[in-house]
Amino acid sequence: MEKAGLAEFNVEIVESCLVPPCLPSPRGTLYLSNLDNQPAMRMAFNTLLVYEACEHVLPDPAKTIREALSKVLVYYYPLAGRLRKKEDGKLQVECTGEGVLFVETMVDKNLSILGDLEQLKPSFKQLLFRFPSNTSIENVHPMVLQVNHFTCGGFVVAVSFHHSVFDGRGVGQFLKGLGEMARGHVKSSIEPIWDRELLKPRNILVHDLESIEKKIDSTSHSETAPIYKESIQMSLALDFETIKYVKDGIMSECLGICTTFEIFAALVWRARIKALEFPHTQCVSIYFAVDVRRSFNPPLPNGYYGNGIVAACAQAIVHDIINQPLSYLVNIIKKTKMSLTNKYLRSIIDTEQFPLNVYSNKANTILSDWRWLGFNEVDFGSGTPVNIYPMHWNENGFNLSNVFLFLHSSKRIDFGFNVITWMPPQEFNLFEIEIEAITNKYAMNG
Repeated sequence: MEKAGLAEFNVEIVESCLVPPCLPSPRGTLYLSNLDNQPAMRMAFNTLLVYEACEHVLPDPAKTIREALSKVLVYYYPLAGRLRKKEDGKLQVECTGEGVLFVETMVDKNLSILGDLEQLKPSFKQLLFRFPSNTSIENVHPMVLQVNHFTCGGFVVAVSFHHSVFDGRGVGQFLKGLGEMARGHVKSSIEPIWDRELLKPRNILVHDLESIEKKIDSTSHSETAPIYKESIQMSLALDFETIKYVKDGIMSECLGICTTFEIFAALVWRARIKALEFPHTQCVSIYFAVDVRRSFNPPLPNGYYGNGIVAACAQAIVHDIINQPLSYLVNIIKKTKMSLTNKYLRSIIDTEQFPLNVYSNKANTILSDWRWLGFNEVDFGSGTPVNIYPMHWNENGFNLSNVFLFLHSSKRIDFGFNVITWMPPQEFNLFEIEIEAITNKYAMNG
């Protein structure tokens, strides 16, 4: 791992400014739903979008994106405001029109210095503006963009978004709209819809507490996730052939249709639990983000960019996770997804029965599928990104030690998809061995 202070490249800030909407925008305070106010959403997520130099390269990416930003904020004006905490502790958005923080930088190296981002290095943190960890919520911006120019003509757009304002799909929608504006469109092809009141709690609480309580993790509910300084961000590539062998094998075991996510969520769950050697009698949980926009009755409208995700929770005994066929875990995950009915969703919104901090319990495995959020479709005029990568390194270390993200592989490789995780190296090595053992079994039978 790179030594502190030993940078592989240097980043010089050219300009830092607030970009407001180019037209007057509404003022006032906007409601955030209980899904927006889930404890797990009270954090910023950071992502790098990598663009190579090409024959259609933008002469000035920062200028193009900055001008497009001022236009798209006319429609996404809440992002130009600020978060505010109410007396009851819940968050809302004050539409101030101040603007989105925009940073432009110059990097003294070619884009090749990043490789395929298979390992995140501390020097990469220069590519993203981050507020100090002790910054009050009132001073945190819902969105920050940093455009980094490299000497080869390529550039990296670093996006930091506060999860309480929108989820990954909402950010993907915003970024695609930003790209459309950069390419000369008059407005976004998808009309953004804020209407968080669609998810307001009902006046008369009607809920199925028994089904809810079974889903709530009864372990630590601390507000701050633990820091694992020894962890590093790692990437595990799954090629198309391996994916096919595993899917074919599981489909024959399940005698039904299973999604790629369900199958590989089960595979990751088993490999991690086996690698970490939990007691065989222990009950452990897997949490995975599910987009429930279409699960409501009526469904949330197309263009809704608030949080429309719920952390589904499946549980099993360690002995069964290790010894039952992998299809057993796939079916548990599938049934858990099917349980997220309109009745259940409305009940957890009414009662605010959300898991408070699933990150703090090492026995929890947490997954999120980023492949369909739309980040890989963001085109500012020179094509779509060759790579998308989360970035969660901070000055204290990693605080997502039990999280796994599924992402498209780099365009340079076209290798299936990547599993991104944060682990101490010795744990990751054991996890990788288990993944290989499971996939090899299906490849041999394929």
